[in-house]
Amino acid sequence: MSSTFGGLNILSRSLCAQQASLDTVGHNIANAGTDGYSRQRVNLVVATPAGEVYGRTANHSGSGVTVASITRARDTFTDRQLWKESATLGYSETSSEALSRIEGVFSEPSDTGVQTVLNQFWTAWSTLATDASDTGARTAVAQQGVALANAIQHAGQQLQDTVENINSSIALDVKRINQITSSIDTLNKQIAFTEVGGKDHANDLRDSRDLLVDELSKLVNISVSEDSDGKYTIVSGEEDTPLTLVDADGYTELDTTTTGTAFGYEITKVIVAGTSTEVNFTNGEVKALIDSRDSDKTGTFAYMTNLEAISQFLLEDFNAVHNAGYGTDNDTGVDFFVMDESADYSDGGWIDGLIVNPEITDSTAGLALIAAKSTSGDDNNASGDNAILLGNCLKTDKSVILGDISLDSFYSAMIGTLGVQAQDATRLNTNQQTVIDQLTNLRASVSGVSLDEEMTDMIRFQKGYNASARVLTAMDEMLDKLINSTGMVGR
Repeated sequence: MSSTFGGLNILSRSLCAQQASLDTVGHNIANAGTDGYSRQRVNLVVATPAGEVYGRTANHSGSGVTVASITRARDTFTDRQLWKESATLGYSETSSEALSRIEGVFSEPSDTGVQTVLNQFWTAWSTLATDASDTGARTAVAQQGVALANAIQHAGQQLQDTVENINSSIALDVKRINQITSSIDTLNKQIAFTEVGGKDHANDLRDSRDLLVDELSKLVNISVSEDSDGKYTIVSGEEDTPLTLVDADGYTELDTTTTGTAFGYEITKVIVAGTSTEVNFTNGEVKALIDSRDSDKTGTFAYMTNLEAISQFLLEDFNAVHNAGYGTDNDTGVDFFVMDESADYSDGGWIDGLIVNPEITDSTAGLALIAAKSTSGDDNNASGDNAILLGNCLKTDKSVILGDISLDSFYSAMIGTLGVQAQDATRLNTNQQTVIDQLTNLRASVSGVSLDEEMTDMIRFQKGYNASARVLTAMDEMLDKLINSTGMVGR
């Protein structure tokens, strides 16, 4: 026969179970707006039967309810898919922003862009071609030449500034990666300690760890696995040369180093701290930053190369035509553009050193050196046939330096390509954001807190608690009657 007090144990367990469920509901409601929080549920199971026997047949007496576990609602497959796609989003966002900054450097089409300055330089030569002896026209040619050199140098300087910002962003991202991996390592240890024996579930710690992985997945490409102790192993880098960022034993610290210069700017790379081993990521924000600096198609390197080609064209091809002409003083072999000997440049010398010949710009007399004529002689002063050739050099003549096309076509193609690249990056970013939104909504449908659902559960558990308490009160009265009133007859 079951114990007289067995019912009290059943109801005691019920009160505890309903209380735990109510506490969990309160925890969910409190964290409904907390980033990374996963909805938790109390898993109630039937308690082990007492094994009591009633009547002529063996019957197991129920022992009530017990709390088996408190677990979080989480879809591992969705998490891993989201982490993979987040790296692509981080790459597309950063690439789109970088190309937008490059577009801002050239400001095309606008009244202040390089194309406008090129057109004004060509117009000045066309005007000079109508009267090669016109001092005002010669002054305009010299001034527009200075404006063109300044515009090219300014664009180059802005691209260098962009690279400096990229290098700073890489260094900041590496510091953040180290902070994240260090925190994940700490949480790995805490989760393993909490869950030792396989009974407890470190739900809130796991949420904190997954939130860090969410952030890490946007910075670099990662692959995540979990061992039997609940510790994450996170691998990044290239497939052939993987880098373990975090594992059961700890985490790998990263660092940055400067490996030289290109076009006058430093190149910051990511390495394993304390070594010279370079880390090459395949996706994510860090990879996009590196590509937006180093790519020979979409990076600042590509557009610095284009500016260098334009500068080289002016210093070589354009100068060759000018050298063949004559000024009003009948001097010939004079360079219109020269390299500034005082400029501080290295690889970017074609850009940083480009200036109009000081012999032309330093005095009014120097204007006579502008070679607008193709022949010498005083009777030819009004002829601007070489100015026409110089204008053709800018607009129509093909150049090997520029890829066998004209300067005008080269610059127009460069700006057109930049526009297409920027639009394509924006389109890819928009599409990828849609993918991320879908996965985020899918995760929220599983892990998110619904206040309506929680309020329904609250009422259900509250009624369960109240009902158990009422039964416990009734049983208490029964036992009171049994204990205090039994055997009182006849007294």
